[in-house]
Amino acid sequence: MGLWYPKGSSFELTAFSDADHAGCIDSRKSTYGGIQFLGDKLVSWMLKKQNCTAMSSVKAKYVALSTSCTQLMWMRTQLQDYGFNYNKTPLYYDS
Repeated sequence: MGLWYPKGSSFELTAFSDADHAGCIDSRKSTYGGIQFLGDKLVSWMLKKQNCTAMSSVKAKYVALSTSCTQLMWMRTQLQDYGFNYNKTPLYYDS
């Protein structure tokens, strides 16, 4: 199993992130998630419940963005090992 990219297709790295303050009905902990695309192919996704209860939606959003940014930077580093360089990598967030 693998991904197939035809010659000339987009190979842009793009990420999306979102958080839901107190999204877990049982524990009232915030939930967050993120996805990363390489071109038009989904290559990574995550969905987590935060370890502690966030006192504000701003803290929940900060945790979501920092986690997505960490994942995105790791992916950029892996792709650089294969000779792909990205000066700018968009990270979109739904507030």
